[in-house]
Amino acid sequence: MDSATLHILMRALVLSGGGLFGAWQAGAWSALAGRITPDLIVGASVGSLNGYAIASGATPEELAAMWLEPAFARFADLPHNIRRMMARYTPRIPFAITATELPRMKPRIFRDSEITWQHLAASCALPFALPQVRIGTQWYSDGGLLGALPLWAAAELGAKHIIGLQALPKPPSWWLGHGVRAFRAIAGHNPAVPPGIDVVEIRPGRSLGSVRDTIQWKRSNIERWLDQGAEDAAATLAKLGAL
Repeated sequence: MDSATLHILMRALVLSGGGLFGAWQAGAWSALAGRITPDLIVGASVGSLNGYAIASGATPEELAAMWLEPAFARFADLPHNIRRMMARYTPRIPFAITATELPRMKPRIFRDSEITWQHLAASCALPFALPQVRIGTQWYSDGGLLGALPLWAAAELGAKHIIGLQALPKPPSWWLGHGVRAFRAIAGHNPAVPPGIDVVEIRPGRSLGSVRDTIQWKRSNIERWLDQGAEDAAATLAKLGAL
């Protein structure tokens, strides 16, 4: 993405982390597709996978089918699933992801042609659940580790209007929330979006589930989240009139 491109970017779609709650994002996109045309897509963690498919022109039906496939959610198969997705899809519009550089705990943006399957795996590399990923001489961790929804990255890349799909507005348990808040207070990176940038954040209208639900695939949950995501996005569209 050259400097000239940065100046003409207008609308960005930003997708958060959230484990299997990423199915909710797929549902939300089904309501947004055809209503908005992003100039840039940015994803963190599972949002990087959804974002890659959306940036590649995957239809809402194709994205939902991906989530309804049990193998897609098996953590041990993540590298294979990413490579399979990349063999099928290629982004057609500017696309970026975030990952966390270790051990400095600094956020990094990767974009467009520099993104390999290792970069997508790194963005999804939730500590204690998935292996951390080495790219070259550097190790990387989950892109949502320091902040689930990287609005800052879209702003840094030149977006003037941002639509955020926040699947994880708060951790799905008290103890996890307490730990995450303490960690991010020390190491977090979630700078405010600069003035003059319009942000619409779409969130679940009701709880999506438990910590276990974020890592354990269950078809009934996926179907519920797909439906709820569509409902939540449609409600936001109706409230705002037009995005």
